[in-house]
Amino acid sequence: MKNGIFVCVIIVFSVCLAAAEVELSADEIYLKNNDRISGRVVEESEDTVVIETEALGGISVRREFIERISLDKEKESKADLAEKKEPAVLWEKKISLGYNDSRGNSESSQVTMGFYAGRKTDSDEVTLKADTFYSSSNQEMDAQRWSGMGRYAFSFGEDKKWYNFYKLEADHDRFADIDYRLIPSVGLGYWFSDEADWKLMAEAALGIEHTNFRTEGDNDEFISICRGYLEKRIFAKARITQDVFFYPALSSFGEYRLHSETSLENPISDKLSLKLSFIEDYNSNPPKGVEKNDLRLISSLIYLF
Repeated sequence: MKNGIFVCVIIVFSVCLAAAEVELSADEIYLKNNDRISGRVVEESEDTVVIETEALGGISVRREFIERISLDKEKESKADLAEKKEPAVLWEKKISLGYNDSRGNSESSQVTMGFYAGRKTDSDEVTLKADTFYSSSNQEMDAQRWSGMGRYAFSFGEDKKWYNFYKLEADHDRFADIDYRLIPSVGLGYWFSDEADWKLMAEAALGIEHTNFRTEGDNDEFISICRGYLEKRIFAKARITQDVFFYPALSSFGEYRLHSETSLENPISDKLSLKLSFIEDYNSNPPKGVEKNDLRLISSLIYLF
């Protein structure tokens, strides 16, 4: 009899211990408003986390409201092992290709190619970018451009919203009489918002603009560079962006250049996206025989790898 009672006590104790262990090993989501949700994380995506709770069932929580996620020890150990076996991909790389062709009273064609590579951590960011654009009308080339950019940024401050950056820009525009132009610059930037659905930042920099003209020789100019960037998710995963650069000359009052790019990018798969861009370049004092304003509408297919 005593043995039976002893066995029952052991069973009850074991059940209680297991229940306590289950409760202690629950996943927990800590929200930015200091609330906490306990349960079992069953699904995670770029934008949301789904946690299964005992009382309310499955709850989907947007990542923008999450402060941090605490997984049970078993999951954490498995995640650590997976991270050791499969290191996280640090670089995001994209290539783009666009082609427009029209026939009728006049024949015209446009070809665009682009490359982007970026690596971002909690403290710094590296960006590499290159673009080319060619167009012809009635079998005669009327545009030939290429541009490249390398940039390094380092965040500072408690909230990591401030950052300093170092950048080198290079471009060529045959029909604007520019053989090549180099702009090394250094500046400061601030992220007003860096959420998944909404990004807004501003930059200010000082640089030297060295331009080698095809017909007028070289020119060096001290310039300031102001930039504003906005990105907004409008539906599903489609995003609209606005990127504006303002280049006022410091030694020639009233002279400036403006570059603006408005884009709509819509993913059609995990690797492919369709992008439509409207680009405007303005020069208040262009070389002789060159228009001040240059407008382009470009459609392209982007491949992420």
